[in-house]
Amino acid sequence: MPTPFVLTPVMAVLIPLAGGFITPGVGLLAERAKRPQIRDALVFVITVATFVVVVGLASAMWGGISVYPLGGWLPPLGIPLVVDGLGLLIGMIGSGISVVVILYSLGFMRGEPGLSQFYTLMLFLLVGMLGVAFTGDVFNLYVFFEIMSIASYALIAFRCSRSSLEGSMKYLVLGTLGTGFILLGIVLLYAVTGSLNMADIANKMAVIEAAGPSLVSVLALGSFMVGFGMKVGMIPFHAWLPDAYQSAPAPVTTVMAGGTAVVGVGALVRVTYLIFTWETVGPLLIGFGLVSMLVGAFLALYQNDLKRLLAYSGISQMGYILFGIGLGTALGVSGGLFHMLSKALFKSLLFLAVGVIIHRTGTSDMRRLGGLALKMPITTGLFTVGALALVGIPPLNGFVSKASILYGGIQAGYIVPSIIAAFAAVLTTAYVLRAFISVFLGAETERTQNASRAPWSLLVPMMVLAGACLLLGAAPRLGFALVEPAQQILYDKSIYIDAVLSGLSLP
Repeated sequence: MPTPFVLTPVMAVLIPLAGGFITPGVGLLAERAKRPQIRDALVFVITVATFVVVVGLASAMWGGISVYPLGGWLPPLGIPLVVDGLGLLIGMIGSGISVVVILYSLGFMRGEPGLSQFYTLMLFLLVGMLGVAFTGDVFNLYVFFEIMSIASYALIAFRCSRSSLEGSMKYLVLGTLGTGFILLGIVLLYAVTGSLNMADIANKMAVIEAAGPSLVSVLALGSFMVGFGMKVGMIPFHAWLPDAYQSAPAPVTTVMAGGTAVVGVGALVRVTYLIFTWETVGPLLIGFGLVSMLVGAFLALYQNDLKRLLAYSGISQMGYILFGIGLGTALGVSGGLFHMLSKALFKSLLFLAVGVIIHRTGTSDMRRLGGLALKMPITTGLFTVGALALVGIPPLNGFVSKASILYGGIQAGYIVPSIIAAFAAVLTTAYVLRAFISVFLGAETERTQNASRAPWSLLVPMMVLAGACLLLGAAPRLGFALVEPAQQILYDKSIYIDAVLSGLSLP
């Protein structure tokens, strides 16, 4: 049945979009009145309202598909927004992480110049994530991805330091190159199908490829893999990611690691699985996944900066997602999607914890840290939760999702790749243990001797994420229930295609 007007996907995009436009004006008035908390409260309310709308959409349409034709033009001629399992999973992750990050930013960024612009960019980043989640048009997917990317470029460079400008410029150059490849893939598909609607393209490409893969489809798939790979930092297209994550403010790094990276992977699997065949896409995802998880883990071992270590770790964990989804089996896809959700939670928790460490010591260089377990016991405990989830220790969410992926690989007959994935998990244990010993144990340093407990404004958002990691680990059925509708869409793309092309909402 159709969703109520207030719960349309248009509202999920319009609320942060309108908020982004009014925030600078409200911020200017609030600063003149010396009441910046008015602006801060407004941004937080807007972000929470957006999350509530997305959750409302999930409640109304869980397990079904809702097609919202913009301007009343039905697909494939019109541009639809589509609420399905995958879009809802991506949307809930992106908007949920945004709420936590904005709450954290209220304390972490307090007193910094240009906060109105910072919050405006964060809201536009949310617009891009939700647009990517719900659009059913491949060109608008590109447009929303660019909104998300442009906001990211500016947020990385927010403090205008040499390192932040360098990190932003690297991402800008490689991100623009990635955009070119995505656009090339869209042009190639439009040339042979005459359509921009993803469901319509998938329908027509199935007919075209009935006799076997064509040159155009191979080139289009390659363009999408390279383009999205550059956007999400997949190996070997990752050169920008460690510098950007290291130099960006902690809230920005967190929303990129837990939000935009997850949304990017979701867009990659959406386009490739929907338009092309699993027999073609699956081996590519498995291959890139194995390389990313192994190389990312090896590179993390040699990092001395905690943020760079977590950046490479994020690349490695993304490899598990690609590997699981690439298996193409029900268990493999469910495990990959579960790990997408898990990664968003524990990586966000870890980056927020690093932000607290920087807030109290002024550095993320592990060689200058030590003895923080006694100085910052709560932060230490919360970091430990995230670290154990990252390694995959029960009863945390990372254990459930990784175990599902490994078992799914063995079940599908991918014995050697599963062994490689298990070896990458051993490497993960090694670099996490090294980081924990360097930062929290050992002797105090000049940087840490005056460190003190973080304020509750920074601790509470971390506690929320830690609680979610524990909840999904202790109640894994809840996690699998959250990803099941997305798994069904990827496992049987005809459900999505039939719903969109009929222009109807399916229960």
